[in-house]
Amino acid sequence: MTIDLLDRETILVSLGVEDMRAYSLRFDKGVGYAENGLKKLLGQLGELCGTRSRGKSYLIEALPAKDGCLLIISVHAAKYRRKYRIKRSADRKICIFFDADAMLDYLSAAKDSEDFMLYRYDGRFVLLPPLTASDSVLARLSEYGELYPASPAALARVREYGSLLMEKNAQRRHIRSRAVTVRDAASRDGGC
Repeated sequence: MTIDLLDRETILVSLGVEDMRAYSLRFDKGVGYAENGLKKLLGQLGELCGTRSRGKSYLIEALPAKDGCLLIISVHAAKYRRKYRIKRSADRKICIFFDADAMLDYLSAAKDSEDFMLYRYDGRFVLLPPLTASDSVLARLSEYGELYPASPAALARVREYGSLLMEKNAQRRHIRSRAVTVRDAASRDGGC
């Protein structure tokens, strides 16, 4: 095995057949290696060349040679990147009606318990069902308009640039009607 330090970050290693066997490396049908053998080789190179493996990343290029192989090893400081996980919520769907008749047909067939927001956006009627819309609600929607997956950015764009035509919220309506009933009862009893 011969080692040449080409520059501070590049090492050229020439391995013979014996060296490849010693480090469990092979160069047939693609490069194969045993992880322990490669770690052992990189550890020895670190000691000989003064590059410690801790905090380093390696790019190793293997080239076939007459009796073994050549390894070109580029040593770089490891870049520790923060890992971010994107939490994806359930796939949100929007329904686009291409004409007012289809939209009105759906509104007349919609159940009172269904919540939605209806916008006029880009010359179309866009209905935003709730995130928890059941499959039966989505199936009924698909009979009147076309369902598309919507990213959070698309939903925000519709809400910001579209004009809200109708908001149907069964829970809010129920709470409002109870509040009106309580207020009316209080006014009859002499309160408020």
